[in-house]
Amino acid sequence: MRRLFILMFLLLAAIGPLLAAAQTGPGASAAAYDQARLGMLRDLDRLDRQLNDPRLSDSDIDRLRSDLEQQRDVVTKQRTAQREEATAAQTLLEALGPAPDASQPRESAAVAETRRQLTLRAQRAQDAVKETDLALVRLAAMQEKLTTESREQFTRRLAYRGTAPIVPDFWGQALTDLPTAWNDAMNGLAPEALPGRTTLIQTVLVAVAMLLLGLPLAALLRRRQGVNAHVTAPSPERRSVAALVEWLRRAAVPVAALWACYAVLNANGWLDAGPFGLLVSGLGYGLSLGLLATGLAGAALARRHPEWALIDLPGGERDSLLVRVKIFSLLALLGAPFVTLFGAHQTGSAGRDVVALVVTLYFLSFSLAIADRRLWRATTAEQRRLLVSWYSVLGIAVLALFALLLGYYSIGRFLAAGLLLTQLSFGTFLLLRLGFRDALKPAAESPSVELGDGQKPGSEAARRLSSTGRFMAGLAIDLLLLCGFIAMLLLAWGMSVSTLGGYALQLVYGVTIGSVTLSLVDVLVAMLLLAGGVGLTRFISGGLNMRLEGQTQIDAGVRNSIVTGVAYIGYVLSGILAVGALGLNLSNLAIIAGALSVGIGFGLQNIVNNFVSGLILLIERPVKVGDWVVVGGKEGYVRRINVRSTEIETFPRASVIVPNSELIANSVMNWTHRDKFGRVDIEIGLAYGSDVDKAETVLLGCLKQHKDILAYPAPYVVLRSFGESALNFVLRGHIANVERRMGIESEIRKEIYKACLRNDIAIPYNQTDVHFADLDRIEGFLREFKGKGRDGV
Repeated sequence: MRRLFILMFLLLAAIGPLLAAAQTGPGASAAAYDQARLGMLRDLDRLDRQLNDPRLSDSDIDRLRSDLEQQRDVVTKQRTAQREEATAAQTLLEALGPAPDASQPRESAAVAETRRQLTLRAQRAQDAVKETDLALVRLAAMQEKLTTESREQFTRRLAYRGTAPIVPDFWGQALTDLPTAWNDAMNGLAPEALPGRTTLIQTVLVAVAMLLLGLPLAALLRRRQGVNAHVTAPSPERRSVAALVEWLRRAAVPVAALWACYAVLNANGWLDAGPFGLLVSGLGYGLSLGLLATGLAGAALARRHPEWALIDLPGGERDSLLVRVKIFSLLALLGAPFVTLFGAHQTGSAGRDVVALVVTLYFLSFSLAIADRRLWRATTAEQRRLLVSWYSVLGIAVLALFALLLGYYSIGRFLAAGLLLTQLSFGTFLLLRLGFRDALKPAAESPSVELGDGQKPGSEAARRLSSTGRFMAGLAIDLLLLCGFIAMLLLAWGMSVSTLGGYALQLVYGVTIGSVTLSLVDVLVAMLLLAGGVGLTRFISGGLNMRLEGQTQIDAGVRNSIVTGVAYIGYVLSGILAVGALGLNLSNLAIIAGALSVGIGFGLQNIVNNFVSGLILLIERPVKVGDWVVVGGKEGYVRRINVRSTEIETFPRASVIVPNSELIANSVMNWTHRDKFGRVDIEIGLAYGSDVDKAETVLLGCLKQHKDILAYPAPYVVLRSFGESALNFVLRGHIANVERRMGIESEIRKEIYKACLRNDIAIPYNQTDVHFADLDRIEGFLREFKGKGRDGV
């Protein structure tokens, strides 16, 4: 019993603060939960009533979409907080342990009350999670309904048919509507409707700050990577980077400053409605369009330095194209404010139709002027392939004009605006992609490429990125630019900024698939964690390898095993962190892995077998990096032990990839398993009749005199056998490095040959001697035969 009280005291002391919070806070927590729940329900009911209002306009739809996204953000945060609350309460309950049953001693009243309060707290948090899940479902349904309503309004707007321009009454009514709308707008520009002094000061400060940040940076880039008049034959990569820098200077920096000022005015509420907001919005759109068009044309054509142009056009065609772009930009700057004012203000239907007619004709004229085939006759064959788009431009222009003649002004303006913005977006996308990708190329590796002022070909600054780094950076740039291009196409062909922003926010906040919610932020964080973990693991393993390499007493195989093991642990931890950042439950993954274990066992058994064999090789180290091994008739050095296989480099410098399972299951001869201590065996045959004792002394002296033959164990010579042609001797001596065995044997054989010559010890050829039994009689017979001669026979 005493031990029970001591254990209870320690438990309460460990979780005392948490229990106190659980006991003192339920009332306040319940009140806060009820208040948040009621507020959430009121907001949802309010948004539902606004959504069902039949008088929704485009501005109302945009505002309601923004409100829905904000409410979704609030509810998502509430759900996250309630999930954390439920997890915390459940953790405290687990710390208390299970409630005692009837056969066990009863727990104290304080602990029982704490258990009850924690149970209520966990249940309340789980109920709140269910409420927020239901609210998110309602919000998703309202967003879907809002999207449907926006689509229907867009369809109704396109299907609107006004009076055809060929009807005389149309122009008379338009001339009446436009002056009336102008007078109403000017009357609305009262002094009190204009921005105050504070707003103007903020706008000017933001514009100055943006220009002070952007212009020096653009000037620096222009000096280092811009057009260099002293270079008359720049490379294609150098021209692409210079064009990108020129576009940034002419278009990107001014447009960024312009929209920063626009954001200030919008944040202060001066662009919500009224003539001033319409005029400023139109001015911003027109100026942005003009800057993008002139910046794109100036960067690609390089009028002052034609040798730096991305598109090689003759002087006349180039000047004509630039003049057309400038006229378009000037008309956009002057006409956009009035078009915005008359198109959205209280203008009659005839007046709005005239504005739509003028805008459509303006867009079509510029599109046809840019795509004029006469301007592109002198281009290269690759560039002329783009002329195929001329027929698409012409076809869309014909459709737009036909719609105008029938009175479908919205369709005509929709086609014309989409066509023009598609052309500008595509040109900008190509310029940015070409410039950024060429900036990543190792231009300095080529002596014919000049990077810029102060940078020499082959300099270290141009080789900062490895080939893998350049590939990954180029892939990231392509993805970002492609997303931007798709977004511009969606905006060009009817999608509103608020709708596009809503989809983007939905990706950011997360898409729910079953019980798993994946968001773009979580995916990016997981990718960053994985990349950072892999990079940190490689940095640590590389540093550890260098540190261990300096320790001469550590074997190379041991060093490789340690470094490889550290790398495996780092990769596994990086993967776990990335999975955790995605919000995936590791227990669910374990269940899935268990369910797939049978399939993995049959389908991936070889891979798993080799992987486990690789781990065994790293732990037991029967074969390690640097060993001299013989496997299946292949002989060489172990260069690398990978997850699945081991690389062996043969003496002729060929790489043999051996699965790890073969090294575990089959016999392997390892010359340098524990150490490099070894023995040389040299066989030699001496002629019959040689002095055996003298020969043994001479051969043993050759062994002992060599510097690499160890004194212990002592070398020795044995007469191994009586061969058919020679007496076979074997010389054996031990050496410290068996890897030098072949060279040592060759040197000893040379000494043996020289010693045999000095001591008249014959080394016979491989031959067979014939012996006769009665040589004396044969010799007499031959002399008698020679004396008589051949004639006397």
